[in-house]
Amino acid sequence: MSLGTGSSVYGVDGSTYRLAREIGKGGQGAVWSLDGNANLVAKFYHKGFTDEDVAKLSAMCRLKNDALTSVSAWPIALLKGARSGKPQGLLMRKISGYQAVHQLYGMKSRFRTFPEAQFPFLLHSAVNTARAFATIHSAGQVIGDVNHSNLMISQTATAALIDCDSFQITDGGNVFRCPVGVPEFTPPELQGSNFLAQARTAQHDAFGLSVLIFYLLFLGRHPFMGMYDPKRDEMVSLDQAIGQYAFPYARDLHSQEVKLPLFVPRLADYPSSVTDLFKQAFTRDAITRGRPSATQWVGALTSLSGALRQCQGNPNHHFYNGLKECPWCRMEGVLGTPIFGIKVTVFHDQGFSLVTIWAEVESIRPVPEVLAKPDTDLLTSKLIPDPGLPEIIRKRRKYRLGSLGIVIAISVWSVAVLAPLAAVIAIVISLVIGHKLWTKGAAPAKPFLDAYQNASSSYKEAETTLDRSAETPGTFLAEKKRLETAKAEFQDLGPQKAKRLAALQAGRERKQRQHFLERFRIEDATISGIGPKNKLILRTWGVEDAWDIEIGKISSIKGFGPVKLQALLSWRQSKESQFRFDPSQPVDPRDIHALEQEFTQRTQMLQNTLRSGPQALKQTLGVWQAQRRQGAARLHSLASELAQATVNRKALRTL
Repeated sequence: MSLGTGSSVYGVDGSTYRLAREIGKGGQGAVWSLDGNANLVAKFYHKGFTDEDVAKLSAMCRLKNDALTSVSAWPIALLKGARSGKPQGLLMRKISGYQAVHQLYGMKSRFRTFPEAQFPFLLHSAVNTARAFATIHSAGQVIGDVNHSNLMISQTATAALIDCDSFQITDGGNVFRCPVGVPEFTPPELQGSNFLAQARTAQHDAFGLSVLIFYLLFLGRHPFMGMYDPKRDEMVSLDQAIGQYAFPYARDLHSQEVKLPLFVPRLADYPSSVTDLFKQAFTRDAITRGRPSATQWVGALTSLSGALRQCQGNPNHHFYNGLKECPWCRMEGVLGTPIFGIKVTVFHDQGFSLVTIWAEVESIRPVPEVLAKPDTDLLTSKLIPDPGLPEIIRKRRKYRLGSLGIVIAISVWSVAVLAPLAAVIAIVISLVIGHKLWTKGAAPAKPFLDAYQNASSSYKEAETTLDRSAETPGTFLAEKKRLETAKAEFQDLGPQKAKRLAALQAGRERKQRQHFLERFRIEDATISGIGPKNKLILRTWGVEDAWDIEIGKISSIKGFGPVKLQALLSWRQSKESQFRFDPSQPVDPRDIHALEQEFTQRTQMLQNTLRSGPQALKQTLGVWQAQRRQGAARLHSLASELAQATVNRKALRTL
């Protein structure tokens, strides 16, 4: 069958369509746009259809509804190249403006294809992915071959499934099975199975859906990546880890069997409503409880979407509001590079004037309020001793006189009557008895004397604190310094932007080379001596494409000796040899866009900081003055206590 621009093709119902241009071509066939219809496309297969294919696709066309076509490229009608010919193609919805989901969850590809995407966008994409699965399942159908290539995401985070002709379709008593599958999306019970001989279920899809959601929430990490075999001293392959239900994130992260880099999220970074579903999907809980359905995922992820807060340190970060610290800041600190793009909020400067704002900042000065100190002598003159003191003084006098009397009497008697040694012993005994009586008499007065010491010490401390508080508060100085820094940065934005633009212009060759090499993904390449396990290890350490291959980076990875390093370098060199610098090409618009985003965002942040500066300074001074008044009030309260303690102490000086 020969098709070309302007060729007419026919539906089995007699409808006629005219091919406009070929917009895609692959191993199975070619996709054509249609004249006069921007919403539909025609896909024709190189090898045509078998009778089984026709039966399955005819059933899909009968089963189509608005819900199915809204979330997928569901077959709408069979197409023929000639009116009397056999079906050789399909009419389906045009999926335009979408990218494969791995372009979104892969950090490097995300900056190219979704430059403004931040975590809420990834989360919203995950919600819409779960909704798409729920729609397929509610129609009684099964996707079967869940993978990262047949899920597409738009620039508005909507999801669409493609390659629907591989789905498992049930039409009455007929079941048309899905003949293919990708191991990393295949559940444990189907690992190594003959897919054509195995009927799929929504529970099998649930595993693949959970993997896709994990990829999106964990920024391109497969849920089973991270298991390590200490005996073999190598990472466990994905299919082995999946088959063993070895979900590393649910295990002891300090175990020798778990090796997760510091730059990836942890289950603890999400609420239990989400992490419990991951555990249910990837551990042996799936056997007894079943994996979470697409509808369950929609509920949990929607709830998380409503529980996000913006990071105070980086407005491009959004995270679960149940966390004390931003996990993305933690991970960027390890990586040394941004995780998310910069999303610019359009704003108006509303007559922003740095001169006016700074004049107001300079007018705010920390002048301490004059606070009167208490007159302790005056307070003391107005007070009388504690009513209980006369009785305490009387008893103390009694014990003291008794103590002296006993010591004197025994001493005189001993010297006159007893032998010298016996006299000494008797005098010592009298002194012990006298000391006990003296101490017993002094005990009731001790609390009053201690109260004076404590009151005097507290008063002096409070007085010193109040005197020191007259100095300019540190919070004011820190806030003023912050505003001075913001002012300097704001004034330097223009020169800095010009400098960065000049650097981009000078670095065009390097940037062109980088963008060129980033197109070659290690995962998709055939490299001598680099098998799936090696690729898994490289992905674990963030080596994803030809640009990432550097001697220093690879040689530091365990298991990559000179032979494997040379294989990777040779592969990179083979790709790099194809690169040609085009001096006529301007700076990559993506880099210009990223720079504009960065400086627009920075301008807005600095303007907001400076606008709020005068109020922030006034607040620090308000807190300072309030604290000084509280200090003065405390000093007056302590002065009253000291005055009473002084009067009591003076009364106790009498014998």
